Amino acid sequence: MKKIFFISIPLILLVVTCSKDDSISPVEDIITIDSLKINRKVLVVGIDGFRSDAMQENITPFIHNLSQTSNSYYTDKHIVESITYSGPNWSSILTGVHMDKHNVTDNSFDNSNYNEYPSFFHYIEKANSDINTASIVNWTPINAYTLSTDPDFSPTNSINDFEVFEHVKNILLNSSDIEADVLFLQFDELDGTGHTYGFSPEVEEYTNYANILDSYSEELFNILKNRRANGEDWMFFIVSDHGGEGTAHGDSSDPNINQTIFLAQHPELIFKANCCYTSSQADIAPTILNFLGISSSEFESNTDGSSVLE
Repeated sequence: MKKIFFISIPLILLVVTCSKDDSISPVEDIITIDSLKINRKVLVVGIDGFRSDAMQENITPFIHNLSQTSNSYYTDKHIVESITYSGPNWSSILTGVHMDKHNVTDNSFDNSNYNEYPSFFHYIEKANSDINTASIVNWTPINAYTLSTDPDFSPTNSINDFEVFEHVKNILLNSSDIEADVLFLQFDELDGTGHTYGFSPEVEEYTNYANILDSYSEELFNILKNRRANGEDWMFFIVSDHGGEGTAHGDSSDPNINQTIFLAQHPELIFKANCCYTSSQADIAPTILNFLGISSSEFESNTDGSSVLE
């Protein structure tokens, strides 16, 4: 049986959840909500297969310029999982735990352990089901396996990167039937370009497509700026699952593969110093929950990551 108790104290809401079958062994998850933060909003731009040294001013000018601002956390040495496939890495980004816990070690998602280590969307919905959540992806296994029913909206039909961009843009412009306060998107075709032509800042096809994604990211960010000007409090993220070398990304000892980019931006908050902290895939989920003022005893005992917010 599931029991939920609401304990009213200033600015904080405590939710205690026991297991569905209390006769087996009750597992408490204490959810604490900071009412000053819970109405904040999040956009996560996921870019598959972004090699760090392709993040250059002449290739991705928007991302480059944003990374130089004082109100952001940025690293081009973001640490990926030791198995450098998409499945393990998107799983770690979304759950806040490494692959030895979520148990996704390839792109088949066999033996995944999302029941024990669910995505950050699970904890958001658990804290406040009125928050609108959505995930729009090109690579459909993310929504089909990793997120499943966690977000309010997570379609599994196949769409290309431009369609992902248009769908998210329309949501942010309130030109869609879908509403989202917390929104994750994933572009996949930079990875496909790398597999076809090569992952390198010296490969024209790869850099041209990185530039296209840079322009998509800039347009979405500018919409957020307008919404911020209207009183909404948004955090903006860009993260990738792995880099690449040649036309592959299987060599986990290669820094062009096992490191990628991660950027978090907010106009007022303070981030950990780029010089002194190197992020990993497990850091994205705790940063999002921290920003939203959601604390889960279950998540915090499980997570392998840390918030990049001070």
